Amino acid sequence: MRFETFAFLPPLSQTQIEAQILHTLQQGYLPSIEFAETPNSADFYWRQWPIPPAKINATSGQPEPLTASHIANQIESCARRHPFAFIRFSAYNPGTRQTSLSFIAKTPQEGQ
Repeated sequence: MRFETFAFLPPLSQTQIEAQILHTLQQGYLPSIEFAETPNSADFYWRQWPIPPAKINATSGQPEPLTASHIANQIESCARRHPFAFIRFSAYNPGTRQTSLSFIAKTPQEGQ
């Protein structure tokens, strides 16, 4: 099966995934983690995995900015919780109101 950006490449390593996440954060895009156990080209609805803030600032009570390693850890958490699911990372560009980047971060074989 071929999905999204990078579908023609072999699976990305953890370092490559973190580099893509870092790029999206530097661009100001909003990250998203989604998963589906039986995706197909006609299925537009993947379930959302929550990305909680890594830390809350003690003085202001506001969440600190997300980091690439925190989001990569959330992808791993999703893979452990749903070992037979495809896990997709997407980046939404609020300026253009479009998804700027989307790729499969984990496949069921990698999630086991």
